[in-house]
Amino acid sequence: MHRINTVLKSMETFNHRSASLFLVLLICGDLAFVVLHFIMLFLRLENSPLSLEMDKGYSEIYQYLKYFWITIILILVSLKEASLNYIAWVLVFVYFLFDDSLQIHERVGSYIAANLSFMPILGLRLQDFGELIVSAAAGIILLLPLVLAYKHGTRKFQKISRDFALLILVLIFFSVVIDMVHIAIKLGWEVTFILGVIEESGEMLSVSLILWYVFLVMVRDCDPGCYLYEYAATLLTRRSIKADKF
Repeated sequence: MHRINTVLKSMETFNHRSASLFLVLLICGDLAFVVLHFIMLFLRLENSPLSLEMDKGYSEIYQYLKYFWITIILILVSLKEASLNYIAWVLVFVYFLFDDSLQIHERVGSYIAANLSFMPILGLRLQDFGELIVSAAAGIILLLPLVLAYKHGTRKFQKISRDFALLILVLIFFSVVIDMVHIAIKLGWEVTFILGVIEESGEMLSVSLILWYVFLVMVRDCDPGCYLYEYAATLLTRRSIKADKF
């Protein structure tokens, strides 16, 4: 219990003024695009660049900028910490940027799907399985330098890496899991629309959180003593304790 209280008290280290303001601005930008998406629906404007689901639309360009900023800030963090280990994470976000902007997993996935012959399951298409194969292969390749960096990195780098992994899992949940549900479930345009909004807005908010965290790592002068993954574990522990009481 003392450990839980210590971690919760340490959460004040995440409330860095400039980083918190930056996060608020990022989220306001995300929510503005969500509101505009609903306005496009109300006005029945199809294929508008303001739509969340429009390829190369304004919201996608906003995402590209976030990935670019994450990459630049991580390079600055690497210089600040005098550590090349952060470059392993730079490679991850550079891939995310190029994958999003050049549609790598869609294009390569289409090629793979054309050479697949099995009957797709779970309401998915061969194209979806092709994309999953590409994403899995990219993940394995990117994981290799991350494992090496983690193994040889400082304790601080290892804890920051765990936070990155946690935030990327949130991003994967929206960009992959919800995307697959969005494709598989056919319950009318209303459900499809809502799932699309959840997927796109969740992805935008996830990337905003990653950008906020990278910025926080750069501007914070000392080891905070508490990290996001520890806070998440603490919340789960508290819920477990409350559940046991009932």
